[in-house]
Amino acid sequence: MRVILLIAVLSFLLAGCSSTPRSVILHPQYQGPSSNALNTNMALQVNDLRTTKYTIRVKDQEPALYMPDANLPVNLNHVMTQALAAHGAQVTPIAPTKVVVNINRFKAIIAETLSQHQSDAQTNVTIQVTQGTRSFEKQYKGSASLSGPLKHDQAKVEEQLNNLAQQVVARIVQDPEFIQFVRGR
Repeated sequence: MRVILLIAVLSFLLAGCSSTPRSVILHPQYQGPSSNALNTNMALQVNDLRTTKYTIRVKDQEPALYMPDANLPVNLNHVMTQALAAHGAQVTPIAPTKVVVNINRFKAIIAETLSQHQSDAQTNVTIQVTQGTRSFEKQYKGSASLSGPLKHDQAKVEEQLNNLAQQVVARIVQDPEFIQFVRGR
C-alpha cells in the first residue's frame, strides 16, 4: 500500500514539473498616420499559410520550446481593419474590392546563452487584391532584432512581434502601388 501511495505521489509531482508551452499573447494596434486615400468598401480575409504554426521558438533548448499563437490570423485581421479604416476604407464582407492577406511567415527565433539572448523576428505576408477582373499581388517582408542580458523575457518578444506586425501593416496601407490599384488607377 505504501509503495502504491509513493508511486502515486511521485507521479503527481513529476506531472506538475512538466511545463506546457505558454501561449503567445499578441495584440498589435495600428498607430500610423491616417488619410482618405482608400475611400472605398473592402472585404478582408486573413489566412495563416505558415507550415509551422509556432510564433516563438527558443533554439538549443532541451526540450525545444515552441510557443504557438492560434489567434494570429484574428489579430492580424484586427490590425489590418484598423489600418484600412484609418485610411478611409470601410471593411465589410460584401464589397467589390476583396483583400486577402496570406501569412507566409511570422515568428521570432531566440538564441540563449547563460549570459545573454538574441531574438530575431521575421514576417512575410502576401496581399492579393481583386476588383472584378483586375488583380494586384505583392509581398511584404519585415524583420526585427532584440538582444539583452540573461534569458529572454516573453513579454518583450511579444512586443517585438506586435511592433513588426504594425510596421508591415503600415507599409501595406501606405504603399503607393496598393493605393493606386484600390483607387482604380
